[in-house]
Amino acid sequence: MRRARLTIGTVAAILVAVGLVAAQAEPQFAGTWVLDPAQSQLPAHAHKYSDAQAERPDIKLVVEQQGNVLKTTRTVARGSRERSLTETFVADGTDQTQAARHGTVVTRAVFDGDRLVVIGSYAMKGEHGDKTMSRQSVWSLSPNGTVLTIETTLQTPRGAHNIKTVYTRS
Repeated sequence: MRRARLTIGTVAAILVAVGLVAAQAEPQFAGTWVLDPAQSQLPAHAHKYSDAQAERPDIKLVVEQQGNVLKTTRTVARGSRERSLTETFVADGTDQTQAARHGTVVTRAVFDGDRLVVIGSYAMKGEHGDKTMSRQSVWSLSPNGTVLTIETTLQTPRGAHNIKTVYTRS
């Protein structure tokens, strides 16, 4: 009887330890992040500014994370103008469909080890026919958790574009 209790206790302790490791396996992206333009590789058009708008925009990314649900708000500020875009990802590998301007966005997110992979497609109806664009973004954290890198490949009717955005925790 004593041996059976010891065996059951040992198995229970192992299961708890495995559960804790599995729960911590998801990387934690929550926080406020500020774009580091020197380390980022942005599209060529992002570097073109008129003389009146010679200043670079400030870009901030706020990530709220509850388990496998991530809510992101990206804010771009230039002078007195500011605009924000909020997206929510459910990192369970299922398709999430949302209505968007002139079309539909389908997003799938999943944790891949210590990374978050987000795949999205945007189907847009237009005067000259339907258009589809897609993106794949891979999120990763530096070992100390102070740098967030998002590498994105966009597929548009005008070809593929690669973007690398590097954020530091603020």
